[in-house]
Amino acid sequence: MRRFLTILLLLSACWACVGQKEDPDEIDPQSGVEPGGAAEGDSFFHRVLAFDFTATWCQYCPNMTEALMTAKGQRPGRIVEIAVHYSDGMSALEAETLVQRFKVSAFPTALLDLDPGTMFTRQEAVRFTDYVDKTVPFPTCGMALASSYKDGVLGLSVSVRAVSDASYAVAAALVEDGIVAAQTGAGSQYVNNAVLRGFLGDGGMDGKSIGPLKAGETGTLVFSAPLSGLSDNVRIVAYVLQDGSVINADSCTLNETSDFEYEPDA
Repeated sequence: MRRFLTILLLLSACWACVGQKEDPDEIDPQSGVEPGGAAEGDSFFHRVLAFDFTATWCQYCPNMTEALMTAKGQRPGRIVEIAVHYSDGMSALEAETLVQRFKVSAFPTALLDLDPGTMFTRQEAVRFTDYVDKTVPFPTCGMALASSYKDGVLGLSVSVRAVSDASYAVAAALVEDGIVAAQTGAGSQYVNNAVLRGFLGDGGMDGKSIGPLKAGETGTLVFSAPLSGLSDNVRIVAYVLQDGSVINADSCTLNETSDFEYEPDA
């Protein structure tokens, strides 16, 4: 637990956005293979960002997590989750801000693509899948990620390829899988995944502007910070915002590269 809190403090104090670069040093997001081996096509693969407000003291929170996992199985690759623990031993420093901002008054609560109008408390997979089915067909931007972790320094490159003339922002968060803790209603060895550890960069959950892009153009943001002691269970969740709304999301492990991914042919 002490290591967990130490990393949270480091995230709050040390993450900085290096800025926009066309060719980031040592991180080339276009050099890796595409997730799932999808060939280049006409439209980019679209994922939904799901925030799960949860807590170890909440009896029904595991039901929401189970519903989310069921939905992920029914819509493979379409949902990227972040579990926001509140008032327990896994709470990130930003948890209180998130709860207040979205006026979360009941646990569990799910929030999709940071849209307050999507919030729900019913623990049903169909709530997630219906949203995916409604939003995924809309055109979205492309995302390419590359992370590096060496000698206690974590680097992240996020490239965005525009499908329309617009201004874009990029946000990223550190999450951790496989944290075992006592959970009310689910026993003493409950496994928690995608636990929010902290947002990256001074833009926090609202992200850092990548600037205006023309359709077909690519912009890149690079983040870097000293963070020691990260485990192999740590991942990075990144998402792209347009006019404050999330339009795509993805995740990568440490020292992983993923190229732009396209929708499979119909």
